[in-house]
Amino acid sequence: MINALYKSCFFTLTLLFSWSALTGNLPNKLLNEPILLLSGEQTSLANSLDKKPVYLKFWATWCQPCLKEMPHFQHVQEEYGEAVDVISINIGINEDINSINKVIEKFGLTMPTTIDKSGDLAKAFNFIGTPYHLLFDKQMNLVHLGHEATESLDNKIALLSQQRTVELLDSNKLIDHETRLTLSLNDGRIHALFFSATWCDWYLKDSRPAVSQRCINAQKTVSALAKKFPNVSWQGLVSRLWTGDSDLAAYKKKYAINYLVDIDKSNSIFHQYGVNELPELILIKDNEVLFRSNRLNDDQQLDKTLALLKTAGE
Repeated sequence: MINALYKSCFFTLTLLFSWSALTGNLPNKLLNEPILLLSGEQTSLANSLDKKPVYLKFWATWCQPCLKEMPHFQHVQEEYGEAVDVISINIGINEDINSINKVIEKFGLTMPTTIDKSGDLAKAFNFIGTPYHLLFDKQMNLVHLGHEATESLDNKIALLSQQRTVELLDSNKLIDHETRLTLSLNDGRIHALFFSATWCDWYLKDSRPAVSQRCINAQKTVSALAKKFPNVSWQGLVSRLWTGDSDLAAYKKKYAINYLVDIDKSNSIFHQYGVNELPELILIKDNEVLFRSNRLNDDQQLDKTLALLKTAGE
Protein backbone atom coordinates (compact mmCIF):
# COMPACT_ATOMS: atom_id res chain seq x y z
CA MET A 1 0.00 0.00 0.00
CA ILE A 2 2.81 2.42 0.97
CA ASN A 3 4.80 1.51 -2.16
CA ALA A 4 1.76 2.11 -4.33
CA LEU A 5 1.17 5.50 -2.68
CA TYR A 6 4.82 6.45 -3.11
CA LYS A 7 4.75 5.48 -6.78
CA SER A 8 1.56 7.48 -7.27
CA CYS A 9 3.07 10.59 -5.68
CA PHE A 10 6.28 10.22 -7.66
CA PHE A 11 4.33 9.84 -10.90
CA THR A 12 2.26 12.94 -10.11
CA LEU A 13 5.33 15.07 -9.33
CA THR A 14 7.06 13.85 -12.47
CA LEU A 15 3.98 14.71 -14.49
CA LEU A 16 3.78 18.19 -12.99
CA PHE A 17 7.45 18.83 -13.67
CA SER A 18 7.12 17.58 -17.24
CA TRP A 19 4.05 19.76 -17.81
CA SER A 20 5.91 22.81 -16.46
CA ALA A 21 8.86 22.11 -18.74
CA LEU A 22 6.58 21.66 -21.74
CA THR A 23 4.54 24.80 -21.20
CA GLY A 24 7.39 27.21 -20.37
CA ASN A 25 7.57 29.69 -17.52
CA LEU A 26 7.55 33.03 -19.35
CA PRO A 27 4.55 35.37 -19.63
CA ASN A 28 3.11 35.90 -23.10
CA LYS A 29 4.17 39.56 -23.12
CA LEU A 30 7.81 38.57 -22.77
CA LEU A 31 7.48 35.73 -25.26
CA ASN A 32 6.13 38.15 -27.86
CA GLU A 33 8.42 41.10 -27.12
CA PRO A 34 9.51 42.17 -30.62
CA ILE A 35 13.21 42.02 -31.51
CA LEU A 36 13.95 44.06 -34.64
CA LEU A 37 17.16 42.81 -36.22
CA LEU A 38 19.66 44.87 -38.23
CA SER A 39 18.68 42.74 -41.22
CA GLY A 40 15.23 44.32 -41.08
CA GLU A 41 13.59 41.11 -39.90
CA GLN A 42 11.59 40.96 -36.68
CA THR A 43 11.65 38.03 -34.31
CA SER A 44 10.74 37.16 -30.71
CA LEU A 45 11.16 34.29 -28.28
CA ALA A 46 7.77 33.01 -29.47
CA ASN A 47 9.27 32.42 -32.92
CA SER A 48 11.61 29.81 -31.43
CA LEU A 49 9.06 28.22 -29.09
CA ASP A 50 9.04 24.40 -29.47
CA LYS A 51 11.72 24.73 -32.16
CA LYS A 52 15.05 25.77 -30.67
CA PRO A 53 16.58 27.05 -27.41
CA VAL A 54 17.47 30.76 -27.42
CA TYR A 55 20.65 32.45 -26.19
CA LEU A 56 20.50 36.25 -25.75
CA LYS A 57 23.51 38.39 -24.97
CA PHE A 58 23.33 42.11 -24.12
CA TRP A 59 26.53 44.07 -24.80
CA ALA A 60 28.02 47.49 -25.55
CA THR A 61 30.91 48.56 -27.77
CA TRP A 62 32.46 50.48 -24.87
CA CYS A 63 32.13 47.59 -22.40
CA GLN A 64 35.57 45.99 -22.04
CA PRO A 65 34.36 42.69 -20.51
CA CYS A 66 31.87 42.43 -23.39
CA LEU A 67 34.62 42.75 -25.97
CA LYS A 68 36.79 40.18 -24.20
CA GLU A 69 33.91 37.71 -24.42
CA MET A 70 33.22 38.26 -28.14
CA PRO A 71 35.43 35.36 -29.36
CA HIS A 72 33.46 33.09 -27.02
CA PHE A 73 30.19 34.53 -28.33
CA GLN A 74 31.13 33.83 -31.94
CA HIS A 75 32.35 30.35 -30.99
CA VAL A 76 28.89 29.56 -29.57
CA GLN A 77 27.33 30.71 -32.84
CA GLU A 78 29.66 28.57 -34.93
CA GLU A 79 29.45 25.51 -32.69
CA TYR A 80 25.74 25.54 -31.83
CA GLY A 81 24.09 28.01 -34.23
CA GLU A 82 22.22 25.24 -36.05
CA ALA A 83 20.67 23.93 -32.84
CA VAL A 84 20.36 27.14 -30.77
CA ASP A 85 19.05 30.56 -31.84
CA VAL A 86 21.76 33.01 -30.82
CA ILE A 87 20.82 36.72 -30.77
CA SER A 88 23.15 39.64 -30.13
CA ILE A 89 21.58 42.65 -28.36
CA ASN A 90 23.52 45.88 -28.33
CA ILE A 91 22.10 48.00 -25.49
CA GLY A 92 21.97 51.19 -27.58
CA ILE A 93 23.34 53.51 -24.88
CA ASN A 94 25.87 56.03 -26.25
CA GLU A 95 26.17 53.91 -29.37
CA ASP A 96 26.23 54.51 -33.11
CA ILE A 97 25.94 52.10 -36.00
CA ASN A 98 29.54 52.61 -37.14
CA SER A 99 30.96 51.60 -33.76
CA ILE A 100 28.67 48.57 -33.66
CA ASN A 101 29.61 47.49 -37.18
CA LYS A 102 33.31 47.81 -36.31
CA VAL A 103 32.87 45.37 -33.42
CA ILE A 104 30.87 42.99 -35.62
CA GLU A 105 33.60 43.09 -38.27
CA LYS A 106 36.50 42.87 -35.82
CA PHE A 107 35.22 39.70 -34.20
CA GLY A 108 33.51 38.28 -37.27
CA LEU A 109 30.15 38.07 -35.53
CA THR A 110 27.65 36.18 -37.67
CA MET A 111 24.67 35.86 -35.35
CA PRO A 112 21.64 38.17 -35.81
CA THR A 113 22.05 41.52 -34.05
CA THR A 114 19.63 44.14 -32.76
CA ILE A 115 20.16 47.59 -31.24
CA ASP A 116 17.92 48.28 -28.26
CA LYS A 117 17.59 52.04 -28.88
CA SER A 118 14.17 52.23 -27.25
CA GLY A 119 15.28 50.33 -24.15
CA ASP A 120 12.26 48.05 -24.52
CA LEU A 121 14.34 44.86 -24.44
CA ALA A 122 16.36 46.06 -21.44
CA LYS A 123 13.09 46.76 -19.62
CA ALA A 124 11.46 43.48 -20.67
CA PHE A 125 14.40 41.26 -19.69
CA ASN A 126 15.34 43.19 -16.51
CA PHE A 127 18.76 44.17 -17.84
CA ILE A 128 20.97 45.62 -15.10
CA GLY A 129 24.50 45.51 -16.53
CA THR A 130 26.70 44.28 -19.37
CA PRO A 131 27.57 41.68 -20.33
CA TYR A 132 24.22 40.01 -19.70
CA HIS A 133 23.61 36.39 -20.69
CA LEU A 134 20.16 34.81 -20.87
CA LEU A 135 19.49 31.25 -21.97
CA PHE A 136 16.09 29.66 -22.59
CA ASP A 137 15.29 26.04 -23.41
CA LYS A 138 13.09 25.03 -26.35
CA GLN A 139 9.95 25.52 -24.26
CA MET A 140 11.17 29.04 -23.36
CA ASN A 141 11.92 28.22 -19.76
CA LEU A 142 14.66 30.38 -18.27
CA VAL A 143 17.67 28.16 -17.57
CA HIS A 144 20.56 30.63 -17.23
CA LEU A 145 21.08 34.26 -16.21
CA GLY A 146 24.44 35.86 -15.51
CA HIS A 147 27.08 38.44 -16.36
CA GLU A 148 29.97 36.16 -17.35
CA ALA A 149 30.58 33.56 -20.04
CA THR A 150 31.07 30.73 -17.57
CA GLU A 151 31.62 27.01 -17.86
CA SER A 152 28.12 26.55 -16.49
CA LEU A 153 26.70 28.56 -19.39
CA ASP A 154 28.71 26.53 -21.90
CA ASN A 155 27.57 23.25 -20.39
CA LYS A 156 23.92 24.29 -20.55
CA ILE A 157 24.20 25.40 -24.17
CA ALA A 158 25.83 22.08 -25.07
CA LEU A 159 23.11 20.09 -23.30
CA LEU A 160 20.29 22.06 -24.88
CA SER A 161 21.84 21.66 -28.33
CA GLN A 162 21.51 17.90 -27.80
CA GLN A 163 17.86 18.33 -26.73
CA ARG A 164 18.70 17.31 -23.19
CA THR A 165 17.02 18.82 -20.14
CA VAL A 166 18.55 21.52 -17.97
CA GLU A 167 17.45 22.65 -14.52
CA LEU A 168 14.95 25.49 -14.74
CA LEU A 169 15.34 28.88 -13.08
CA ASP A 170 12.52 30.92 -11.61
CA SER A 171 11.27 33.29 -14.33
CA ASN A 172 10.63 35.86 -11.56
CA LYS A 173 14.32 36.66 -11.92
CA LEU A 174 13.28 38.56 -15.05
CA ILE A 175 10.73 40.64 -13.16
CA ASP A 176 11.85 44.01 -11.88
CA HIS A 177 10.76 44.29 -8.25
CA GLU A 178 12.21 47.77 -7.70
CA THR A 179 9.79 50.55 -6.78
CA ARG A 180 9.29 53.15 -9.49
CA LEU A 181 10.41 56.68 -8.63
CA THR A 182 7.51 59.09 -8.30
CA LEU A 183 8.07 62.50 -9.86
CA SER A 184 5.40 65.23 -9.57
CA LEU A 185 5.83 67.21 -12.76
CA ASN A 186 2.37 68.74 -13.05
CA ASP A 187 2.57 71.67 -10.63
CA GLY A 188 3.11 74.63 -12.95
CA ARG A 189 6.85 74.76 -12.26
CA ILE A 190 9.71 74.02 -14.61
CA HIS A 191 11.39 70.75 -13.71
CA ALA A 192 14.93 70.03 -14.87
CA LEU A 193 15.72 66.31 -15.07
CA PHE A 194 19.40 65.60 -15.55
CA PHE A 195 20.17 62.04 -16.66
CA SER A 196 23.68 60.67 -16.25
CA ALA A 197 25.64 57.79 -14.71
CA THR A 198 28.07 57.61 -11.81
CA TRP A 199 30.57 55.81 -14.08
CA CYS A 200 30.10 57.99 -17.16
CA ASP A 201 33.14 60.17 -16.45
CA TRP A 202 35.73 57.54 -15.52
CA TYR A 203 34.65 54.26 -17.15
CA LEU A 204 34.32 55.80 -20.62
CA LYS A 205 37.57 57.77 -20.33
CA ASP A 206 39.50 55.41 -22.63
CA SER A 207 36.79 53.82 -24.79
CA ARG A 208 34.67 56.99 -25.30
CA PRO A 209 36.86 59.96 -24.26
CA ALA A 210 34.56 62.55 -25.87
CA VAL A 211 31.54 61.17 -24.01
CA SER A 212 33.53 61.02 -20.77
CA GLN A 213 34.43 64.68 -21.10
CA ARG A 214 30.82 65.60 -21.95
CA CYS A 215 29.70 63.87 -18.77
CA ILE A 216 32.18 65.83 -16.69
CA ASN A 217 31.38 69.17 -18.31
CA ALA A 218 27.62 68.63 -18.26
CA GLN A 219 27.60 67.73 -14.58
CA LYS A 220 29.57 70.86 -13.74
CA THR A 221 27.28 72.97 -15.93
CA VAL A 222 24.11 71.57 -14.37
CA SER A 223 25.46 72.02 -10.85
CA ALA A 224 26.16 75.69 -11.66
CA LEU A 225 22.73 76.15 -13.26
CA ALA A 226 21.02 74.64 -10.22
CA LYS A 227 22.61 77.31 -8.03
CA LYS A 228 21.80 80.10 -10.48
CA PHE A 229 18.14 79.10 -10.98
CA PRO A 230 16.77 78.00 -7.58
CA ASN A 231 13.17 78.53 -8.76
CA VAL A 232 13.58 75.53 -11.06
CA SER A 233 12.96 72.10 -9.55
CA TRP A 234 16.19 70.19 -10.15
CA GLN A 235 16.29 66.39 -10.14
CA GLY A 236 19.29 64.25 -10.96
CA LEU A 237 18.68 60.71 -12.21
CA VAL A 238 21.55 58.28 -12.58
CA SER A 239 21.46 54.98 -14.42
CA ARG A 240 21.01 51.87 -12.31
CA LEU A 241 23.68 50.04 -14.35
CA TRP A 242 26.54 48.94 -12.05
CA THR A 243 25.40 51.51 -9.49
CA GLY A 244 24.57 51.22 -5.80
CA ASP A 245 23.91 53.71 -3.04
CA SER A 246 27.59 53.99 -2.14
CA ASP A 247 28.46 54.80 -5.78
CA LEU A 248 25.86 57.56 -5.80
CA ALA A 249 27.13 59.00 -2.51
CA ALA A 250 30.70 59.11 -3.85
CA TYR A 251 29.52 60.72 -7.09
CA LYS A 252 27.57 63.44 -5.29
CA LYS A 253 30.57 64.21 -3.09
CA LYS A 254 32.93 64.24 -6.07
CA TYR A 255 30.91 66.91 -7.89
CA ALA A 256 29.57 68.68 -4.77
CA ILE A 257 26.01 68.26 -6.04
CA ASN A 258 23.54 70.39 -4.09
CA TYR A 259 20.23 69.14 -5.53
CA LEU A 260 18.28 65.88 -5.26
CA VAL A 261 19.80 62.91 -7.11
CA ASP A 262 18.34 59.41 -7.22
CA ILE A 263 19.25 56.12 -8.83
CA ASP A 264 16.52 55.14 -11.27
CA LYS A 265 16.49 51.65 -9.78
CA SER A 266 13.50 50.48 -11.80
CA ASN A 267 14.85 52.13 -14.99
CA SER A 268 11.31 53.46 -15.49
CA ILE A 269 12.15 57.16 -15.88
CA PHE A 270 15.03 56.51 -18.29
CA HIS A 271 12.72 54.26 -20.31
CA GLN A 272 9.75 56.65 -20.17
CA TYR A 273 11.77 59.51 -21.67
CA GLY A 274 13.76 57.31 -24.05
CA VAL A 275 17.13 58.36 -22.66
CA ASN A 276 19.89 56.47 -24.48
CA GLU A 277 22.53 59.17 -24.83
CA LEU A 278 24.28 60.27 -21.64
CA PRO A 279 24.34 62.87 -20.25
CA GLU A 280 20.97 64.48 -21.08
CA LEU A 281 19.00 67.38 -19.62
CA ILE A 282 15.23 67.47 -20.07
CA LEU A 283 13.11 70.49 -19.09
CA ILE A 284 9.46 69.69 -18.27
CA LYS A 285 6.46 71.77 -17.28
CA ASP A 286 3.05 70.29 -16.48
CA ASN A 287 4.21 66.92 -17.81
CA GLU A 288 5.10 68.46 -21.17
CA VAL A 289 8.69 68.26 -22.43
CA LEU A 290 9.79 71.82 -23.24
CA PHE A 291 13.34 71.05 -24.28
CA ARG A 292 15.93 68.30 -24.15
CA SER A 293 19.62 68.26 -24.93
CA ASN A 294 22.58 65.92 -24.60
CA ARG A 295 24.96 68.57 -25.93
CA LEU A 296 25.12 71.21 -23.19
CA ASN A 297 28.66 72.01 -24.32
CA ASP A 298 27.12 73.39 -27.52
CA ASP A 299 26.59 77.15 -27.18
CA GLN A 300 23.25 77.17 -29.02
CA GLN A 301 21.92 74.32 -26.89
CA LEU A 302 23.06 76.06 -23.73
CA ASP A 303 21.48 79.36 -24.82
CA LYS A 304 18.11 77.64 -25.36
CA THR A 305 18.42 76.03 -21.95
CA LEU A 306 19.21 79.36 -20.27
CA ALA A 307 16.32 81.11 -22.00
CA LEU A 308 13.83 78.55 -20.68
CA LEU A 309 15.31 78.51 -17.18
CA LYS A 310 15.01 82.29 -16.92
CA THR A 311 11.25 82.05 -17.43
CA ALA A 312 11.01 80.08 -14.16
CA GLY A 313 11.69 83.24 -12.20
CA GLU A 314 9.19 85.40 -14.06
